[in-house]
Amino acid sequence: MKKLLNKIRFDKPFLKFDLKMKLTTLFLFTALTIMHAGTTYSQKAKISFSANNMTVAKAIEKLEYTTNYRFVYNVRSVDLNRIITINESNVAIETLLNTIFGNTGTDYKVSGNHIVLMARKAPAEKATVKAEADFIVKGRVTDEKGMPLVGAAISDNGSGRGVQTDFNGEYQIITVGSETTLAFAYLGYVRQEIKVEGRSVINVVLKEDVLELEGIVLKTGYQEITAEKATGSFSSLKAKDFQEQRLNSLDKILEGRIVGYQDGKIRGTTSMTGVSAPLYVIDGFPVENTKLTPYASIEENLPNLNLEDIETITVLKDAAASSIYGARAANGVVVITTKKAKAGKTNISFSSNLTVTPYRNYTGNLTSSADIIGLEKGWADGNPNLKTANANTYAQSLLNNAVFTSLGMQTILNGYAGNISQAEMNGRLDQLGSQGYKYYDDVARYAKRDQYFMQHNLSLGKATESNSFNASLTYKDNQLEDIYSENETVGLNLKNSTQINSWLSLDLGTYVNYGRGDTQSYNPINTSTGIFNAGYKHQPYNQLVNNDGTNFVSTPESRYNAFTLNSLKNYGLYDMNITPMDELGRNLIESKNFLNRTYAKFNVKFSHAFTYDAMFQYEFGSDRANQLFDKDSYYVRSKVNGMVTLANNRAVYNLPYGDIVKNTEQITNAYNFRQQLNFNQTFNDKHDVSAIAGMEIRHTKLQFNTNTRYGYDAQTLGFATVNQTDLLKVYGSIFSGYMIQDEFSLEKELLNRYVSVYGTGGYTYDKKYSVSGSLRWDRSNLWGTDSEYQNKPTWSAGAAWNIDKESFFTASWIDALKVRASYGIGGNIAKDSAPYLTAYYNSNPNVGGNQGTVRSRPNPELSWEKTTTTNIGLDFSFFKNRLGGTLDLYNKKGENLLASSQGIPTEGWGYSTYKINNGEMTNKGIEVSLRGTIVKTPSFSWDAAVLYANNKNNVDYVNVKAPVYYLQIDQAQSFPRVGTNFNSIYGYKWAGLSATGIPQVYDASGAAVKYNPGQLEAIEDYGSTVPIHSGSFHTSANYKNFSLSALFIYELGHKVRNTFLPMLSNNYNGAAGGYVTDITVVNNHIADRWMQPGDEAFTNVPRAVYEYDPEFNSDSRTIYSYVDINILDASNLRLSNISLAYQMPKDLIKRAKLDGVRFNLNAENVYTFAKSRDAKFLLGGFTSPSFVLGVNVNF
Repeated sequence: MKKLLNKIRFDKPFLKFDLKMKLTTLFLFTALTIMHAGTTYSQKAKISFSANNMTVAKAIEKLEYTTNYRFVYNVRSVDLNRIITINESNVAIETLLNTIFGNTGTDYKVSGNHIVLMARKAPAEKATVKAEADFIVKGRVTDEKGMPLVGAAISDNGSGRGVQTDFNGEYQIITVGSETTLAFAYLGYVRQEIKVEGRSVINVVLKEDVLELEGIVLKTGYQEITAEKATGSFSSLKAKDFQEQRLNSLDKILEGRIVGYQDGKIRGTTSMTGVSAPLYVIDGFPVENTKLTPYASIEENLPNLNLEDIETITVLKDAAASSIYGARAANGVVVITTKKAKAGKTNISFSSNLTVTPYRNYTGNLTSSADIIGLEKGWADGNPNLKTANANTYAQSLLNNAVFTSLGMQTILNGYAGNISQAEMNGRLDQLGSQGYKYYDDVARYAKRDQYFMQHNLSLGKATESNSFNASLTYKDNQLEDIYSENETVGLNLKNSTQINSWLSLDLGTYVNYGRGDTQSYNPINTSTGIFNAGYKHQPYNQLVNNDGTNFVSTPESRYNAFTLNSLKNYGLYDMNITPMDELGRNLIESKNFLNRTYAKFNVKFSHAFTYDAMFQYEFGSDRANQLFDKDSYYVRSKVNGMVTLANNRAVYNLPYGDIVKNTEQITNAYNFRQQLNFNQTFNDKHDVSAIAGMEIRHTKLQFNTNTRYGYDAQTLGFATVNQTDLLKVYGSIFSGYMIQDEFSLEKELLNRYVSVYGTGGYTYDKKYSVSGSLRWDRSNLWGTDSEYQNKPTWSAGAAWNIDKESFFTASWIDALKVRASYGIGGNIAKDSAPYLTAYYNSNPNVGGNQGTVRSRPNPELSWEKTTTTNIGLDFSFFKNRLGGTLDLYNKKGENLLASSQGIPTEGWGYSTYKINNGEMTNKGIEVSLRGTIVKTPSFSWDAAVLYANNKNNVDYVNVKAPVYYLQIDQAQSFPRVGTNFNSIYGYKWAGLSATGIPQVYDASGAAVKYNPGQLEAIEDYGSTVPIHSGSFHTSANYKNFSLSALFIYELGHKVRNTFLPMLSNNYNGAAGGYVTDITVVNNHIADRWMQPGDEAFTNVPRAVYEYDPEFNSDSRTIYSYVDINILDASNLRLSNISLAYQMPKDLIKRAKLDGVRFNLNAENVYTFAKSRDAKFLLGGFTSPSFVLGVNVNF
């Protein structure tokens, strides 16, 4: 495999150090410089401080504002209402603290810029008064990673005495005796009670409590709020929630762990033609991985980031949570924050995993060699032309014209033509029929392979009193399924946060990702048209390698008629042999991609309550690919031969012979600037007020271009000059080849700009009642210029009630109970829509010059899509946080949705449609999330989580109707029906097989017909292609250092069309002058086909109809494809992941100076349960599971 340091030759430099790159380099250098040069507070710093009749609480607040020190204390250990008057100038921090807390019941300890306040220990002489009863216990309190918990509370249940841990997590407490019980508590962690039992040293490890609302911080990208104050619908994950699985895809992290997230969408489909994916936000900045395709469409991809760096994921679902994002809020928002170093020693971690996915080509539903030979024999047995005296002439004619090119059919025709004996024919057919799935076995052996994915991640974190630095490096090396296909990427993430002084902080960060890959584009299994097909007819009995070890060759004689063969010979054209084993290395795509996101954030602290943020992010992405067709490849030879014309009885080569290379490039430039004012203040310990107000500018530009060069020489980088205008007029004389504009060059550009102002506000009274609101205006070049369409605000309002905080609430078994409700408006866009006329241009080969084609008519009334969301929710936690969860009911009403509208003939649109704000749609649903600890002992615990989501979609209005039946079925989402699910699947009602084994459906009048009714009224809605019910079940068991977990994901109530049918199709054959039956691999249920009158009572599989049959027509295949019996129940249950982990004991790894070592063994995509074999196949249920071996080491 080529490594990243090797160079791949392109026609121009891959990276060019322009101004943007130079600025990025300077930015990185500055970040690293600041990391080392940041201002550092220490115990030697001198402080001036004065307070006049001020409470201790206000003095602490003033100290935190005017210095870089932060206080940690328990309110029971400090008299915050004590009045002090002091005036100190240029003194050490210890002197100042002694002035404030000397001769009081509060003691202090200074560590770095942290000050821990604790209850002052009793004098030694008093401790001896009750020496017989009192007992001293000391120890250390840490989290599961061994990090000290500063300020953890330790209390003696016997005496009520309490202390707190210091900066090192250490404590010492005098108990009433050696048999008392100590309670250990820390916000956001599970409280523990431990019996002393005569021990003088007790070290405690507290586990995070994911169910305690007060300990959960929700991050929206604009602000952070605690779960107890939130009025919106949120779901959140922490890194430890998905540490058991391989981190290879963001959607795999979210699937099964976020209720309501299904198939890349949140709470269903909210747009008809616009963006349907949620908005992704990384460290406060929206990140949109949008790509243009050569087919005039837009792809929304998951954001590129190092998944190992993720600290938290917060999913914003309703208007109160997400409407702050304005015109991109309707589909929900996924907010990702990356890891930040914690104070203490340098944290270094390394993880590595190897994933193996065995290759599997499922053949359990395919016709075998014996089945194919049976069908081919059936063609001969029923063919009346082979029962006449002219049978040999008829058979020879079919051979000469290459009407049938499979080995079995040619064997049969040679037998009937007299070229071989009947015995020899039957012997060959028997031999072919005995081959099973030989061709697929050869493909697996020679063209495919097991997949291997290797990933290594190294991260480093260091935090001091005034600086925090993080760095991570990720390397991935993947061997893909197709031979010669592989890729590798390297990603670097740098973050630095510096507290420059007491009122100013600066965050700098950059993410760089570089990758390269090779892709094998020749597919020996694909028989479809196009440049990636096998190029010849193959059956299960064919081979890639002959029995004597030589490579199989598909010769022109087996594929072309006599005229073509004579032309190849007489005009000296390039040979048309196809050797699949050689083709595998002649059609490669080399790709390179580069991405950089660099940001800067400033925070100015005007006071304890008022702060100002200014932040800027710049993104640059480059994706380049070279698709090289070797001159010896069949594609090049057939392309050159196809463009040959005849002049004076000689061949004219209009296209030069040589390599063909197609260069594709996509460049992304984007920037985002935001500034906002923040206010957060608590008055009288009861009135909590927060607000933000800001403005934002975002600019995104995508540029896409392709350029194809002919007669290319990879050594000299030279290529032949071709006359594009002339070539567009050429029509090949022998192989009827021609070219289109896209085979030379193509350019596209997409430019989106936004300017926004916004604000939010929240108020909480006494931690019981919360209200919130938000307002945002967006202006964009995507909408009409009239202010009526630009100045449409998005807004939200929400309220919440923490019932458990009420004095009348006395249910001790309920830890938290909150009711919340919200209402608001979010927006959505279609990035490829514009208020002005859009067109594309290309050369006109007939008259010369350029011609323009209108892509969309001008639409000055274009506006963003509006979605109004109502949400009612309940959050709860029971039995000391052993059981908790959420319940949400929502209604999402979409209006002004961009949808197809009926064309206006007088405007030149006629039969066509165009896109305007023309649709309304509703999504109603319920979401339930339950998480709990079933069993918990000192050495064993069993946790489980159940998620359930229900979503019902309905199209309320759209002004469009399918003009013909097949558009209603094949393009249902372009022509949705009012009153149905937008994702509906349509078809005809099955009327059974006729007495002759032909498919029948009911027409609009209810009559059974064997032909295609072609009536819209006969087409019915058979349900949704998107699950109505979805969710998951996750369970994990932990015993000492071992943990075992499993994730099940279920989807119910949806349908899938069976596209792999037990029926032969028809193909047009030029040599035959009409349609002939295509005997090829189909669903092996064809063995159950109708064979004789009366079978229609027992089977729904049509008989095999050949081209000579009076009932041969294309309608039979069409209506059988569209009929309701081939619309299958797609409900399924998947065992998505099983994980076994082992955490090495700390006393063993300490000898190697390690903090933690964890081994993981995973199985992914383990098994799929579905209602039928065909449904399971269509859902990908027969793909191989993946096996992962991983290790994680913390230093």
